[in-house]
Amino acid sequence: MVLISKEHKRAVYEYLIGEGVIVVKKDAYLPKHQHIPSVPNIVVMMVVKSLKSRRYLKGTFSWQWSYYMLNNAGVKYICKYLGLPEDVVPATYKKVKMARSNLDDKKEDKEEPTKTKEEEPAPAEVRD
Repeated sequence: MVLISKEHKRAVYEYLIGEGVIVVKKDAYLPKHQHIPSVPNIVVMMVVKSLKSRRYLKGTFSWQWSYYMLNNAGVKYICKYLGLPEDVVPATYKKVKMARSNLDDKKEDKEEPTKTKEEEPAPAEVRD
């Protein structure tokens, strides 16, 4: 049984609401988590296990690593727990807006200039 302090739980929740995803190595003996250095890995494992059992996270496991994604109910729960406004969303929920110049460059690359009759080569003459 692992006792989880409020500070550690809050640190994990803050990371989750900021990123929207978290990866946890299946190693209870790691002294700290790779993305949250102030929290031991076993504490992160137990916090995400609790959130997953309450269906606030969707998770998958592969090659001794667990991958968890926050769902809409989880965002609402963590915002309520941390006292954040409901319009706060994780980074994975935000769409990346491209700069206007990047969009113009991509459009120019896709458009091919149309050939006019003047630019087309003349057909070869036939000799008898």
